[in-house]
Amino acid sequence: MRNGWFISGMLLWGMLLGAAPAQSREPAAVRVMTYNIQYGNGASLEEIAALIREQNPDFVALQEVDCKTRREYVSARQHGRDFITELGQLTGMFPLYGKTIPLTGGFYGIGILSSRPCIRTEKTMLPKADGNEEARALLLAEVELGDADTIVFACTHIDFTTPQTRMQQCRTVAERLSAERYPVIVGGDFNSLPGSPEIGTFDSWAKLCPAGPTHPADAPRMQIDYLWGYPASAWKLQRSQILPVTLSDHRPIVSEVELLR
Repeated sequence: MRNGWFISGMLLWGMLLGAAPAQSREPAAVRVMTYNIQYGNGASLEEIAALIREQNPDFVALQEVDCKTRREYVSARQHGRDFITELGQLTGMFPLYGKTIPLTGGFYGIGILSSRPCIRTEKTMLPKADGNEEARALLLAEVELGDADTIVFACTHIDFTTPQTRMQQCRTVAERLSAERYPVIVGGDFNSLPGSPEIGTFDSWAKLCPAGPTHPADAPRMQIDYLWGYPASAWKLQRSQILPVTLSDHRPIVSEVELLR
């Protein structure tokens, strides 16, 4: 019996000594974009899609996205079009839509374009301080980056009406996303200036965008569009740019980030 124990112990010790050390993996690179496209008022869907293709993002958060509307003050070339589905087709990305309100025979809301299929999607309606304010939402997609990594990419459009509503909505976004089991990136039009109490909601998050004005696009004076990552320790910003284009009344932001292991 003792010889048996001795042999078994030696075999176990040899296996431990011969075990290959765990291989550390490189951080996963992710290219993300956020853009308020102003319901196609300043450019065709083809022009917007061309810009997205040129930037080659993995994920895009889009705000002010129409679906089958007929706005009298917008070019008839946009009437009746399903923006997110067509942008998905034109860019070769997977589209996801979150309706917030019915509008002129169709819908108005937010959207996500993803280079990868979604595991899970969810839309959360955001609170309002005044029941008469326009409905706003948070849209998220859980996505596998590869065999080893999963993240949540989200899009939101915070109401501009009152500081009270903006604070409630920003808190809801932060609380809902910080409860996710995987690292999160959220992009959107937050209608809030840097240093405001509402943006202070994200002080513990990683800021994944540059400091600089994003609105109005033709002569930007204020930053109201952002990309954030949670938890901050999971993300590292490599480079970021506010694109000098005027296809909308906002300028888009494109960032390259790393998901740290």
